[in-house]
Amino acid sequence: RIAAMLSIPLLMACLWQYFDKDDTRLAQMVEVSTNPGMTTTIVLPDSTRVCLNSESTLRYPSRFTGDFRQVELVGEAYFDVTPDKKKRFVVDTECRSKIEVYGTSFNVEAYPEDGKVATTLIEGSVGFIYEDKEGRMKKVNLQPLQKIAYEWEEGNVRLYSTSGETETAWKDGKIIFNNTPMDEILRMLSKRFHVEFVVKNEHLDEYAFTGT
Repeated sequence: RIAAMLSIPLLMACLWQYFDKDDTRLAQMVEVSTNPGMTTTIVLPDSTRVCLNSESTLRYPSRFTGDFRQVELVGEAYFDVTPDKKKRFVVDTECRSKIEVYGTSFNVEAYPEDGKVATTLIEGSVGFIYEDKEGRMKKVNLQPLQKIAYEWEEGNVRLYSTSGETETAWKDGKIIFNNTPMDEILRMLSKRFHVEFVVKNEHLDEYAFTGT
């Protein structure tokens, strides 16, 4: 049964090489989704590695064609992009924004229900393209260990420095708080463990915590 499953993509690959390597009709969209509390690692056709966080979806073509490598993200993912100066790598989100790179490591958090998109650059450089309050497209270039937060409904952006540990610890199975406000802590724990928190004491929102 396994051999039969493997023979189909192998046959398609052979036919593609035999007939016309410029034919893009055989390129199909692949969709990978994670269940609540689950993470997974994906290797894209260009050898780019993607760690996909809980309750997230990544869509990408079975092979990259054209002048750029484009993927679609809903949720959170850490990208370690294979360098290719001739083909930029583009991450599209549903939150009026996208990220352009050529080869670098960065984290993107884009859950539509949160009302914001956050991109944290670890190595290399990225361009964050977004729609402002007037509906105009703008671009911000990030430097390593910078994070940009974009409130896509209001069009507001905020750029600041970070160690990157808090934003990327999830891919290593950890959660790190660095003077993190309580509401943010509960949001992170809710996504990680698929639970709902009810805060009965509003004064808890005044506290922040640090720990691993």
